[in-house]
Amino acid sequence: WAQIVFVLPAFEVRLGLRPPGTKAELLQLWESGDVRPFYGTLCPRCQAPTAFGHWRELPPPPRPRVAYEVAWRDPWEPFYVAPAHGVPPFDERFLQYGFNRISQACELHMAGFRFAVLDGAFLTHRGFKEPGGFHGSREAELGLNRGLFREFRTELRRRYPGSSRHC
Repeated sequence: WAQIVFVLPAFEVRLGLRPPGTKAELLQLWESGDVRPFYGTLCPRCQAPTAFGHWRELPPPPRPRVAYEVAWRDPWEPFYVAPAHGVPPFDERFLQYGFNRISQACELHMAGFRFAVLDGAFLTHRGFKEPGGFHGSREAELGLNRGLFREFRTELRRRYPGSSRHC
């Protein structure tokens, strides 16, 4: 268990609605269009490895459990729970918008961690993420962090020379 992180599927809930408290409630809201996978409109690839379609088909469990493992893929930015020790530290050079969670997940992958998706547990964000709904300096921040990420990946190859994994 020391090299597994537990992925919490993340969803956006239509503004003004109460966040669901159970998977059954979430599934009802999803069916009505009031819930959707996080970043499902803006960046589907950023959450795709979570395999929301597979998660959706699983019957709600009586308590949270590991449902399945997924492979890391770029540009995944999962939300997860990790062991208190042994996880590579977050790289604080990634400021503001872009590549912060992507870089962390990439390093976890390079370090040999596995990703286990939880069922019966999830996160919600109030409101749908829509194009144009970000602050004005987002694109500049994204550009700076994109360049930093290229450097970061080179550093990871040096930090994990024995790893057969790549970002």
